[in-house]
Amino acid sequence: MSLRNLICFTLVLLLGAATVQAQTPATKYGHMNLGNLLDELPSTIAANTTLNALAASLTAKGDSMAAVFQAEYAQLEKEYNEGALTPVQAQQRQIALQKKQEEIKAFEEDAQKQLDGRRNELLEPILGQVDKALREIAKEQGYLMIFDVSSGAMLFADEADDVTPLLKKKMGQ
Repeated sequence: MSLRNLICFTLVLLLGAATVQAQTPATKYGHMNLGNLLDELPSTIAANTTLNALAASLTAKGDSMAAVFQAEYAQLEKEYNEGALTPVQAQQRQIALQKKQEEIKAFEEDAQKQLDGRRNELLEPILGQVDKALREIAKEQGYLMIFDVSSGAMLFADEADDVTPLLKKKMGQ
């Protein structure tokens, strides 16, 4: 394709797009920062408090298991170095310690699953409320699209169209 044909083709596309845009009714776009909103909601703050308490409890139990393991390992090492154990006894104790180590790893994995499950359980209704309120605002205010600027996908946003205050009001905040 020659340069002249390419320029003509580009002009035709631009003129066509301008014509379509002129015929399209005005569209209204809004934006918000979902991350900031969630940080400010009392229900999210309460959920985080619950999650932090669960995490602290699980961490304490994991730390206790690790402390017991380390104490038993140190005792095995001491007795082995003193010659107080037969090779068979030392091997049996090593096998027992390996089993405890695997139990600790399994506990850590289970604890993470518990935290993730509880987080989802607590945040799902909050996100549902936000979604419902956001849909109502979009319908009431005539927004075609509302973007979440916390995702990093926004290149430009006019502050006049930040729907966060409307969303807070709709949710009783």
